[in-house]
Amino acid sequence: MSEQGNANLSGGNNATGNTIGRDLNQTINKYMLPKHRTATPKQIQSAQELLDQLPLDDVPSVAPLPNGSRMRLPRNATFVGRTQELVQLAALLSSGRTSAIATGIGGIGKSSLATEFAHRYGQYFAGGVFWLSFANPATVHFEIATCGGKGFLDLHPQFAKLELADQVNLVQRYWAQTLPCLLIFDNCEAEDLLKFLPTTGAARMLITSRRNQWNPTWGVTVLRLGKLDRADSVALLRKYGVLASDAQFAALAKTLDDWPLALHLAGSYLATYNDDLGVDEYLAELAAVALLDHESLHTDEQSVYRTFALSYDKLDPANAVDALALDMLARAAHFAPGEPIPRFLLKRTLEAAEPLRRHALMRLSKELGLLETEGDALRLHRLLAEFVRQHHSDDSAQAAVEQTMIDVAYELNKTGLPAQLGALQTHLQFITECALPREDESAATLATNLGYYLNASGDYAAARPLYERALAIRE
Repeated sequence: MSEQGNANLSGGNNATGNTIGRDLNQTINKYMLPKHRTATPKQIQSAQELLDQLPLDDVPSVAPLPNGSRMRLPRNATFVGRTQELVQLAALLSSGRTSAIATGIGGIGKSSLATEFAHRYGQYFAGGVFWLSFANPATVHFEIATCGGKGFLDLHPQFAKLELADQVNLVQRYWAQTLPCLLIFDNCEAEDLLKFLPTTGAARMLITSRRNQWNPTWGVTVLRLGKLDRADSVALLRKYGVLASDAQFAALAKTLDDWPLALHLAGSYLATYNDDLGVDEYLAELAAVALLDHESLHTDEQSVYRTFALSYDKLDPANAVDALALDMLARAAHFAPGEPIPRFLLKRTLEAAEPLRRHALMRLSKELGLLETEGDALRLHRLLAEFVRQHHSDDSAQAAVEQTMIDVAYELNKTGLPAQLGALQTHLQFITECALPREDESAATLATNLGYYLNASGDYAAARPLYERALAIRE
């Protein structure tokens, strides 16, 4: 090779060589982590030893997060309970490169759980804690890039001037190294967003989502989040400084079915009008109107109705599966509120081919979290049931549920084994009570079937008025 060629490549006195050399150095420097963010073997060892101390039996106290962290949400001062879920998350995230997903319908407390976990367990992740909102897929790149800028990781002296792709690349390089860090992807509803998970390194991922089912190739473990225990609901209401007895708070928690968002809104409302409104008066107001219409459950920032709508409105009536899912949800809303509905019973209310019913059920329970699964049963939260009845006008839904209940009750009564119908008694009772004011043939038939079951079970006193009511309707 000529001396001229050597000069060009070495970036000597030749002007072109200087330009190439500078460009090459800039390109290299652009993708290199700064020295203070490149972990040494000793730092890696210390960081791993710290992670190994992650408590798996007890929940640690709140502590400051490691330097460079990006935690958007402060600790929720009204957070209560969830000890078991916190310990479960710690166990999942301590074992290897694990992704854990806290799933559930809106308002159940997914983000609050992740926030509490970050402020208690984040101290054990030496690489930092990084909270990113995945609610809008179009802004995910900006969420990632922000983690590398001033005030957080500070990954480049000219970070703000780099192209967005370069900023994201630098952050992902940092996450992919062997220094353990905790990544929290909040409101991640689309599976393809998991492509942002590091494929190497020691990062742990905690994802909040309404989805209950994910492609197993992503290697995630799902933690399903349910409503609060009654004792925790009472403890939550006490956080708002309202003077009331445990019994009064328990009655309010029962009315709101221990739904964290509804409890928060109710507690805030009571605290606002504490001098003029007691819990008993508030309960009377809730009973006098459609529950979701009470002003306490609506604020400028939060609304139970709007929270449910975020999932419900994703169902497209023009799509065959979604249309059937809407019909299925409307029928579920006419069973006993909040009680487990046997899967076969709900499916039987719909005249549709089994593959389509199966897909519709998966859409509701696995993808949108509108139906909770409990073994071979499904549960629709009582507040969500009221939302569906208000939001989805379907005159055929109640008729379909009543006819299905009549058919199943008749078949089981005919066997002479009332215990088989016992598991459905709560639904049969509720459906019958809803139908009786109409005093039509379906109401009479439901009353007869319920009376027959109670009589066969030996509850003659409860059976007689049902028989008499059915007879009066028929006459």
